[in-house]
Amino acid sequence: MKAPKTPDNETERQQALDDSGLLAEGSEERFDRITRLACHTFSVPIALVSLIDRDRQWFKSRQGLDATETPRDISFCGHAIHHSEPLVVEDTLEDERFFDNPLVTSAPDIRFYAGAPLHTETGHRLGTLCLIDRQPRSFDDTQIGLLRELAGMVEDLIRADARQRRQSTEMEEKLQASHDEMAALLNNMPGVTYRCLPDDQWTMLYMSRQVDNVSGYTADDLIGNKRISYAELIHSDDAAKCDEAVAKAMTNNTEWHIEYRICHRTKGWRWVEERGRCIRDDPQYPAVLEGFIVDITREHDALQQLEHNQRALMLLNDIAFSTHRSLDDKIGHALQEGRRYLGSDLAILSQIERDTYTVAWVDASDGIPVAAGQQFPLGDTWCDVLVSSANEGPTREYFIPDTDRPEYHAHPCYKANPLGSYAGIVVEVDGHPWGTLNFSSVRARQEDYDESEKLFLRLLANWLSEMLTNSLGHDRLTKLMAQLPGTVYQFRRFPDGTMVFPFSSPQVENLYGITPEQAAEDAAPAFERIHPDDLAAVSASIEHSAWTLENWAMNYRVAHPRNGYRWVSGHAKPERLLDGSIQWHGYIQDIHEQQQARLALEQSEARLRGLFEFSPIGIALNDFETGRFMDLNHALVAPSGYTAEEFVELSYWDVTPKEYLPEEEKALADLSKTGRYGPFEKEYIRKDGSRYPVRLQGMLSEEMDGRKVIWSLVEDISERKKLERMKDQLISIVSHELRTPLTSIKGSLGLLAGGAAGELPDKAQKLLKTAERNTSRLMLLINDLLDMEKLVAGKMAMEPKQQALAPILDEAIESVREYRGGAHSVSIDTPQAWPAITVNVDSPRLVQALTNLLSNAIKFSPENHPVEVSVIEHDETTEIRIRDHGPGVSPEFQERLFQRFSQADATDSRKLPGTGLGLAITRKLCQQLGGQVGYRDADGGGAEFYIQLPVIES
Repeated sequence: MKAPKTPDNETERQQALDDSGLLAEGSEERFDRITRLACHTFSVPIALVSLIDRDRQWFKSRQGLDATETPRDISFCGHAIHHSEPLVVEDTLEDERFFDNPLVTSAPDIRFYAGAPLHTETGHRLGTLCLIDRQPRSFDDTQIGLLRELAGMVEDLIRADARQRRQSTEMEEKLQASHDEMAALLNNMPGVTYRCLPDDQWTMLYMSRQVDNVSGYTADDLIGNKRISYAELIHSDDAAKCDEAVAKAMTNNTEWHIEYRICHRTKGWRWVEERGRCIRDDPQYPAVLEGFIVDITREHDALQQLEHNQRALMLLNDIAFSTHRSLDDKIGHALQEGRRYLGSDLAILSQIERDTYTVAWVDASDGIPVAAGQQFPLGDTWCDVLVSSANEGPTREYFIPDTDRPEYHAHPCYKANPLGSYAGIVVEVDGHPWGTLNFSSVRARQEDYDESEKLFLRLLANWLSEMLTNSLGHDRLTKLMAQLPGTVYQFRRFPDGTMVFPFSSPQVENLYGITPEQAAEDAAPAFERIHPDDLAAVSASIEHSAWTLENWAMNYRVAHPRNGYRWVSGHAKPERLLDGSIQWHGYIQDIHEQQQARLALEQSEARLRGLFEFSPIGIALNDFETGRFMDLNHALVAPSGYTAEEFVELSYWDVTPKEYLPEEEKALADLSKTGRYGPFEKEYIRKDGSRYPVRLQGMLSEEMDGRKVIWSLVEDISERKKLERMKDQLISIVSHELRTPLTSIKGSLGLLAGGAAGELPDKAQKLLKTAERNTSRLMLLINDLLDMEKLVAGKMAMEPKQQALAPILDEAIESVREYRGGAHSVSIDTPQAWPAITVNVDSPRLVQALTNLLSNAIKFSPENHPVEVSVIEHDETTEIRIRDHGPGVSPEFQERLFQRFSQADATDSRKLPGTGLGLAITRKLCQQLGGQVGYRDADGGGAEFYIQLPVIES
């Protein structure tokens, strides 16, 4: 036997079966009619409508079979639902799937089976209409078609059920939605909808659930007077009014509209507004009242509060615009009116400093012994409660209708100054607590302070705060203005031309020689003191400011009573007043010294500008960030071919060839690091594209606005370069023309000294040695000149290769042995062993550079003082140091140390010989070897030269 497989869509198929509702109902006649017809049509003993459930097959209709279900794993229909076509088994004993099935081998002894699948509208196969016989039999196509027809009838019933269920569900959903919509509409309305009987209890037939918000009772509590009747909620003073309004509306068949109070279960009395009318066509009751009730407590209270607030504001308006002039009278009037409004016995504006409470202003009923100026310990006053709470948090007010409460019994003021009620608020001056405004009474209040009274107290405290701030600020301002170097003033010009100073600080007398009182009467005396040459300009500027309402600013001279005319500076802001006059608010100060300094500075700048313009060397001012030219002189523009207007639109990148970028970057780095750069040489590009040489040096500066700028000296060295080229050509010609005859001369002198012409006398031998020595010196000079020429022209051959540095150092030291052993008793100190360093150099050229430095060090070393040679390793370079103990190099000569023909002692009487080319040759050699040579003062005195070379890693 083979159990039927589970379909691939089993989950969806089972859900479709559950949704069909077929399993929920028992057998139905409409399905039984079809199975009876099937038995009769096909002459079979058993016909079934079989549904394949999770683990069973259940028979919705059965004919000829007592069982209502069988296990799914032995069912024939479990196989049939795998295909859309009917499953026909003509002899089960011949089918390997069923020959040993319990339903075949025992009751009901199935030998023939034919089952047509039953499909839902979505195509799911729920079960079969099947035929069973206990004898094998054949089944032709006609019979299979007829079976399909009967199965289709079953499917029609199933699909009709599905459509009916959908329609029923849709109707139920629409009905429920309509019900929910109506309920939501009623329940979300801001008031209560009701239906009631017109009896003495107002017996409710229906109430929306918002009644809970209005009364504190649920609708269920009130409907049918289940817990309480609505009539019991109405205030006794309003009940008669309500009954009368409803009765009148019922008589006249009109609506009623009434406002009354009802008792909320927890919140006390609430004001409600009700509208309704009587309905007389109800089939159950002769008359029904229907209406709408809205809670208007907030609106009712707000209206009352508005009336109270209006009264408070009117009182505050009277206080603020009273005719009292002095500060004492204004505050006294405010305290008196406030005490009457609050019904208090005592009103105090206090000042609190540390722990001392001072009565600054007071208004009290007769018989209360409190006067201005009295002082009390703060802890003995009720304001201590207020100040303490203000320090702890944002609360700066306190309202106590009855001080005889347990929470106040422990406070010292309860015994020291017993009161009935107290209201206080912190008063601030300049944003800081200054004191308190408080009202108190001997007797306690019957009710709490309402919002209008609190609002009045807050606004009154704010007004007092402004009054005190302005008064104290005015006092401080007057004292401060007395210390200003100039005068603060108001200047007013009336439409008729009259001019006055409504206000001026005392310093006006120092400037104009008139008092503030005199200035307030007439401004003409002030104008009379203005210098005649400046008066027209001052008048015109005032006229312009009055016409345009632009700020006025002017520097002019005023006749000082003792010191003659002095420069002053005036600034003011104008405003147009309602009467058409113009009033300026401003400040005038003496700037005589500053003006004199400014004029002197202008003269100095004019002189500097003249030097700048007529300087023979180019001067440029560039923006550090962009390189753009900000200013330049004629000497810079002249050789460029540009006009000054064109040049100033350029940056130094526009006139510098790209190959000089490394030098430019180094100059910028030097500027950032040291604030200076150069000198160095490069080329500038003319407007026509040609180039010319320049020598630059400069410094970093900062403008007043913080912008960084570069001042540069740019010297056109075209003529100097021409002279150098001519000198180099001359040197080349001379050196080449001299070298051949000198070689012959030296050879001849050597032959003579060697006896080629016979034995010479001693005197002749001495002359020959002198001539030979001078010839050697001249040959050395010529060789240096030729080497220098080759190096400058880039024609000296270099054959670098990787090699150890130590042998090169030894060779160089050995080459100067004769020199240091001659007239110079100077030794050379070296380390015991050189570091194992590999360099990529031309060995003879490096030896030449080292020999120049060693011979130079020996030449300048004192007797019996060694020359020290050392090698220092760095990350990527090595540094060869040659240090002597001589006099060193003077700071002023260090800049020219490596220039050609540069000698510290250039006089004819110098003690030490030399060509002035050795260091220049050494620098060129090191540069072509990929390194550099430099100088530094040695620690402890003497000179230290160094050569830096790149290192080749082992």
